Amino acid sequence: MANLTATSDPKALHSKAWRVLIFGILSNLSIGILYTWSNLKDILEYRSVNYAQGVMKAVDAADRLYKEWEITQLSLPYAIGGFISALIVIVAGPLQDKIGPTKVIFAGILMVGGGTILCSFFTHQPMMFIVIFSLLVGNGIGFVYACPRAAAMKWFHPSKKGMVNGLVVAGFGLGAMWLGPLEIFLLKTMNYSFELTLQILGSLILVLGITAALNVVNPPEGYPAPGYELPGTPPPSDKPLKENQKKTASVGMATVARTWQAWALFWVYALYCSAGALVISNASDIMRVQSGGEAGPHWEAASKLLSIMVLVASLSNATGRSLGGILSDKIGRKPTYYLIHAIQATNMAMFHFYTTPTLIVMGVIITCVAYGTVMSTTPSIVADYYGLKSYGGNYGIVYTGWGLSLIIGPTIASFSKKSVMDKIAAGVPGVDLTQSYHFAYYSAIGLIAISAILAFSLKKPKFKQSEVTDGFVLAPEDRLPE
Repeated sequence: MANLTATSDPKALHSKAWRVLIFGILSNLSIGILYTWSNLKDILEYRSVNYAQGVMKAVDAADRLYKEWEITQLSLPYAIGGFISALIVIVAGPLQDKIGPTKVIFAGILMVGGGTILCSFFTHQPMMFIVIFSLLVGNGIGFVYACPRAAAMKWFHPSKKGMVNGLVVAGFGLGAMWLGPLEIFLLKTMNYSFELTLQILGSLILVLGITAALNVVNPPEGYPAPGYELPGTPPPSDKPLKENQKKTASVGMATVARTWQAWALFWVYALYCSAGALVISNASDIMRVQSGGEAGPHWEAASKLLSIMVLVASLSNATGRSLGGILSDKIGRKPTYYLIHAIQATNMAMFHFYTTPTLIVMGVIITCVAYGTVMSTTPSIVADYYGLKSYGGNYGIVYTGWGLSLIIGPTIASFSKKSVMDKIAAGVPGVDLTQSYHFAYYSAIGLIAISAILAFSLKKPKFKQSEVTDGFVLAPEDRLPE
């Protein structure tokens, strides 16, 4: 497509806007390996040394192919890699604000794909695997994730921020929908080694991601030019605009970091998302142990569902992300927050009662839809509060809280399961593996309650006119004295 300028034909600009949005979704789709960790974790924990002869599941510790991995290490690539992916957005966001999204996404894809391939050479060295996965794959995910929303929102009307955010971040959740089934196919149907599977995954990530990176760009300087409207602009109306439909003044990272609202949103991410993180990172194992395991009455059904738990979590996560953005455009950001906090807290309170495969799948779906909703609502709040000019860096401050949730949730889950296993080993009566994650669910309720208080307290910050970076003139009621 020829280069477009702010004075180009409106139809060409409209087409370009949707092109950027679609390839932004695909760029996030290519890096969804983090959300498939439950599949990879299962291989490290359960694959037998005799898997090539058809003995797929290790019967004891000595029979494990990857016995070098301790139980407490199995969640670390997911937890640390996820945290680093969020932390690096603070760097990647301002970088893409400065040099544009294409180069930053390209560098991120090289790290994710190359890091996945490199990990294949260290599967029997847990610490090296964790370091490579965390530093290369984690940083790469952050580089890619920082860009598509910021670029796509600049092409669309402010009233569509929720929709754009929802669709773009849904791509990240949907990444597990192609990577998860592919992992199952390679590892279990084809019986490929873990190492070869990682090499295939890394190569495909590079192909898909690089293609997407080359098509995610910012709009031309001066867009939109007088004489046409942005794609998605609603028709004129006498109705007053909702708060989330208005153009917002842009401020820089230093100003954002001085507002309490940014840190409230940081902790909403850290606390609320911990519930989703502990379920997503252990979805397959929750199905295995909570349904009673191989000796339980539901094993036939549970064993068939194990291979699709990542797919179920991925689809539910993506659904929450896409619908959450649209819902928050319709009913408002805070009402959406209230709704999902109530749903998630109730779900966590009930989760230990989910002991059949059907109920466990239902619980995972609810968890992931509610989790995905906050992942699209929060970026929209950041845009509503702080504008779009420095959005990449501003959102990076808040998004680091999500990274912290990937440490909090899986760590609580690992502690919960290890505590139950220790009690079983010690012969404590009345304790069995179906209780592996009960403590984690109870802990999540407390974290969600604190997050709900923070969400209730949120209100749009006010700024000094001198802190505005895009020339927007603040209304008197929105302006702080100099």
